[in-house]
Amino acid sequence: MNVALYYEPDGYVESRGGTPGGPAGLMGRQVAGREFLDAYLSHGSWSELAGVVKSRDRAASLVDFCKRHPSNVSSVRTLRVVEEAAFLQNPVPVLHHPCPPDVRFAWMRHALAPHRFALCGLTHTLASVAGTNAICDLVSAPFETYDRLVCTSRAVVRMVDAVAESYAAYLREQFGGEPGLRAKLALVPLGVNADRFRPPTDDERRTARRQFDVAEDEALILCVGRLSHHAKAHPFPVFQAAQRAARESGRKVHLAFAGWAAHPTVAAEYRNAARYFAPAARVSFWDGQDPTVRSRMWHAADVFVSLPDNIQETFGLVVVEAMASGLPVLASDWDGYRDLVAPGQTGWLVPTRMIRGATEGATSRLLFGAVNYDNFLAEVVQTVAVDAGAAGEALTRLVSDEPLRKRMGAAGRARALERFAWPHVIRAYEAIWAEQREELAAHAPTAPRAPVRYPTPEVSFAGYPSEWLDEATPLRATEGAASRLAALLAIPLTNMAADRRCSEPDVLLELLQRTGTVNDLASGLESKGSTPAAARATLAWLLKYGLLE
Repeated sequence: MNVALYYEPDGYVESRGGTPGGPAGLMGRQVAGREFLDAYLSHGSWSELAGVVKSRDRAASLVDFCKRHPSNVSSVRTLRVVEEAAFLQNPVPVLHHPCPPDVRFAWMRHALAPHRFALCGLTHTLASVAGTNAICDLVSAPFETYDRLVCTSRAVVRMVDAVAESYAAYLREQFGGEPGLRAKLALVPLGVNADRFRPPTDDERRTARRQFDVAEDEALILCVGRLSHHAKAHPFPVFQAAQRAARESGRKVHLAFAGWAAHPTVAAEYRNAARYFAPAARVSFWDGQDPTVRSRMWHAADVFVSLPDNIQETFGLVVVEAMASGLPVLASDWDGYRDLVAPGQTGWLVPTRMIRGATEGATSRLLFGAVNYDNFLAEVVQTVAVDAGAAGEALTRLVSDEPLRKRMGAAGRARALERFAWPHVIRAYEAIWAEQREELAAHAPTAPRAPVRYPTPEVSFAGYPSEWLDEATPLRATEGAASRLAALLAIPLTNMAADRRCSEPDVLLELLQRTGTVNDLASGLESKGSTPAAARATLAWLLKYGLLE
């Protein structure tokens, strides 16, 4: 095996909400994670895959997904579930995360398996405190030059560089030296299943338009995604654009939202805003968490619109899905969206503007807990202006010009196939992983060492005991020790953490017949299969309960 996938259900399983402690509904990162897993099983060049999990119970959905996946029909591929501790004992060359690489593995590698494996991960939202902390960890934690952070857009690369440089500048000012990003950044987009997202046949289009109550003479403008005015896209410019298109195009405009709201109040406010800002258009709302809605609504649409204005967005997977479906796209000139749309060819990008100084202190308030994450996003989104006039002009033109829509839709489909189809994206990942393995091979594995952030207790708490016994300290069994051994092994109170030492009665009875130094007795245990640390822990246990003195 060359690559292991770190598997946590929250990163790969599409949630509908209601899970204690989980998201309130379907999240884009879950959709992207599931699509990546499906694509890697379909297009990846592997025969054996390791799924690394915190505990085996968390692998159930992965095992089920792989068992039911079409790629499993040949039975030439195998999945091996590996718990974290076992992975560290026998690591695979590259461990890939569905998020930025887990800093725990960087520290554990540094202490337990130096230069034994490389870490890889990718970005979704980085606007939270956890997201920016992950970037700072890339600067100060023991990441290596053979590690990778995959950024899904150029805007994300700039964001990561900006945060990392700010933190590195602080470290230079405080401590000197030349801190900075050691892990390399790679630019790879999210992918799209071009077979699932494709232009409809005439029959599919007619059926879909009947299903979603779209009249023959209506132009259907489709928006797909979470109904979140503070964390996804404020609907004001969409409503204004639909209103202008309905007034000026000479066509009936039907604006459809396929999404979901975290709270009924938010859904009600969207409907109220639609009546106020877009009275000339017909506006409908559909459950975007319903797989049937999400798969078929593309077939009914004439134009796709997505005008995000929030800093939580990074890529815009729905834009790629729209292009693959053969739809012209009207999108914000914002973050990763500008990497997706070719202006004038596959659609248009709508200008966005911010005023310098308008967000002063916002991140400080978030870090100090003066505002929560949702309020922070709302505060920032209220300072971002999407040019509603430009959006209305572009949408009016698209609604009015069917040949233009078809040309742009066909160009969008071609662009999606060329740049974002999953086979291309998976090959890009495999090229990164191969590069990591090659770079890793240039570093010889070294012996384990004590963790930097928390040295072993004999270092951290060196001042606690009254005496430390060294390798030359003589030890011997106390009188009657052999007869007390069985009881001490059987009582839970005296047999905690038994897996960290030798607990085999025969081996311990043999040891109690001997007299020698710490080094002598430990060597005897090592000859029976104990590690050096386990041998000394065994002697400490025997000393603790009065079997040795």
